[in-house]
Amino acid sequence: MSSFFHTFLNKFVSFAVLSAALTVTGCSAAQTTIAPTVVPTEAATQAAPARTARLVIAGPATPSSIPLLIAASKIDGAEVQVIENNSQANTAFLRGDIDILVNGLSVGVDLYRNEAPVQIINTYVTGMSFLVTNGEKVDNFSALKGQEIYIPFQGSPIEEATSFLAGKEGLKWGEDLKPVYSPFDASVALLKQGKAKAVVLPEPFVSLVEGQPGLNVSLDLYKSWNEATGQTDGYPQVAAFVKREWAETHTEDLAAFNTALADAVKLTEESPEEAVSRVKDRFKQPEKILVKAVNRMHYSVLIGEEMKHSVSGYYELIGKPLNDKYKDFYYIPAK
Repeated sequence: MSSFFHTFLNKFVSFAVLSAALTVTGCSAAQTTIAPTVVPTEAATQAAPARTARLVIAGPATPSSIPLLIAASKIDGAEVQVIENNSQANTAFLRGDIDILVNGLSVGVDLYRNEAPVQIINTYVTGMSFLVTNGEKVDNFSALKGQEIYIPFQGSPIEEATSFLAGKEGLKWGEDLKPVYSPFDASVALLKQGKAKAVVLPEPFVSLVEGQPGLNVSLDLYKSWNEATGQTDGYPQVAAFVKREWAETHTEDLAAFNTALADAVKLTEESPEEAVSRVKDRFKQPEKILVKAVNRMHYSVLIGEEMKHSVSGYYELIGKPLNDKYKDFYYIPAK
């Protein structure tokens, strides 16, 4: 294990203990692509999948990975490991067992903030989260004033976007809207029971609960974001990350990956049924649910300066600007 990893582990072990309870909001088949960055304990660092490919990519067990799997199938010597545990995936990535880690944008930002030598190489999902309500369907967050709203964990991208959009309606986060931090599985159960009246969920949870008695898909955060900001393509949510040293010696692999991903996203958008049929065996959700989820999601592959502008602009908008310390966070291919 590298000296960096020991230093990183020792420096943030207390953060790991505090965050361990949140790993259940990670990327299993019953969980979302976006989760808190958890620095693993020493015990968790001992297990890693055997490396059998030239290029190892790890992605979430959600529809976000459909174009990822298709892209990898076009790259000779590439394989995709489906993330079932964020903590272990982060460990394997930092240790070098995973070359490209695909996850929520905040995962890479948190790793970099905690001094891990990571870079972002692209973003490609810009819409996947919805407000689901039990009972009355609502047209805005103001209709929930004074109520609780369930989100996965404090500081999550879902909370960032929801609090921003609520603020645009003149609501004060934590007072007018009261966040309740709850894993998606638990939130869905409470929603079905009527104990939770408003939950923000990503796909595929939305497609899994849609049509059940009393439940309504009330708001599409992608559309709400565009209306509030005047933008047209949502905000960056899922991204790919590499270690800086690895990126310096694998520029051709990164170029091939970004090109293949762009082609796969185009296929997924134009022919969702075909895209799902190619990779359905890698998912636990039924094929029809995956197709429905893909039809709701929005993709846009951004790299280089365009990606940097999108990511930095997003954090500027939500009031958490990335300062000059993040200048090395972005992988900008040489022209």
